[in-house]
Amino acid sequence: MKSSQYRSANLIIQTILEGIIRAERDDSILKKGIVKYHLVRYCGLKTTTAEKYFLKLEKAGYIQSREESWGERTIIVYTITPLGRERHEWFVRINSEIE
Repeated sequence: MKSSQYRSANLIIQTILEGIIRAERDDSILKKGIVKYHLVRYCGLKTTTAEKYFLKLEKAGYIQSREESWGERTIIVYTITPLGRERHEWFVRINSEIE
C-alpha cells in the first residue's frame, strides 16, 4: 500500500508547537516567538489551513498571538504557553507510538 502524503492532525499540531519552540530556543535571549509567515512555511501548510490550526491552538491555550508593527506593516507573532510546552511533549509521545 502506498503511503499517504497527508499528515494527521496530531502531527500537524506537534509541528506547529515544535516550530514555535525552536524559534524561541534559537532566540533564547529575547524569546519573542515566531512570525506567522515563518511558522506557516516551517509547517508546510497552506495559509488558510494553518490559520484554522492556529485559532484552535490559541483557543485551547497552547499558543498566544500578538500583533507587532514592522515598519508600516503589522505582523502576527506566536509564542507558546507552558500548557503548550506540556502538550508538545504529549504529542511527541503519542505520534511516536502511532508511527
